[in-house]
Amino acid sequence: MKEITDRTAYLRGLAEGLNIDKEKAENKLLLEMLAVMEEMAQKIRELDSDVDELDEYVASMDNDLSDVEDLLFPDDEDVLDEDLEEMDADADVDVNCPHCGKEFVIKADDIRTEGDVLCPACGKNILDTGEEKH
Repeated sequence: MKEITDRTAYLRGLAEGLNIDKEKAENKLLLEMLAVMEEMAQKIRELDSDVDELDEYVASMDNDLSDVEDLLFPDDEDVLDEDLEEMDADADVDVNCPHCGKEFVIKADDIRTEGDVLCPACGKNILDTGEEKH
């Protein structure tokens, strides 16, 4: 943005340094075009500032919304951990693999005690969904 305002200022300086006769028709046109370019550069500077302000506001709203989502929709892992704590060790847990979608049954204690729970269909750890933890 600064480049545009610098260039229009440079053009204004050139026009003034050349002592352009303001009464000639072609010079009037040039000077008016220069004035319009300066106004456009000013408007672009204002819009740039407004966009920066809106970006900050949207980022703030996004963070606030994320906090609200965390309160309203706790992570599935948190819910799973709470459910597992309440279950009997030998209880069967129906699991859908997040990688291949295969449904299978596992003992609650196996999920609590093992670091990895592998899907029998694809062999991937069902507890590793690839998402970052907050």
